[in-house]
Amino acid sequence: MNFKEIRYQNKISKKTQLKRLIWIFVWAVSFRPTPKFCLHGWRRWILRRFGAKIGRGSRIDPKCKIWAPWNLIMGEFSALAESVDCYNVDTIEIGSKVAVSQRSFLCTASHEISNLHRPLLTQPITINNHAWICAEAFISPGVEIGEGSVVAARAVVTRSVDRWVVVGGNPAKFLKKRILSDS
Repeated sequence: MNFKEIRYQNKISKKTQLKRLIWIFVWAVSFRPTPKFCLHGWRRWILRRFGAKIGRGSRIDPKCKIWAPWNLIMGEFSALAESVDCYNVDTIEIGSKVAVSQRSFLCTASHEISNLHRPLLTQPITINNHAWICAEAFISPGVEIGEGSVVAARAVVTRSVDRWVVVGGNPAKFLKKRILSDS
């Protein structure tokens, strides 16, 4: 087998590559330099200009990396914290009142490992209302996080998560039910 002939097959269209180039420039000049404690509306406005659908009151930290704003959907009063990485080659849909904590990685794409051309494979991620993705968690392509669920810090989620549960570990496993108190 001649390994020099095996090259990565880039299936990302020229149009998408151009949009990404423009987005990277705008992110670097108008989004990233904004102060963390204010200008949330400005960052929402910029993302919406690039096709993101973001509900009122949602907050996106200026250090948050979003690969393709046009593939981001966020409900109301949700948050993407400092240094969250949204590798949204496919859609990332985040419900209302969701917290995605520092340095979490939401990954909608990977590569086919059984083919030396390593074609890109994508699947959407859905995070339902009232969920909490704790610091440095990894969410794999095709995963749905159920309503009200908590993904513990540094968990690696490779399968969908039921509603109102807590998962953690690598790979993430059921830890307990999430029960809310009245206080």
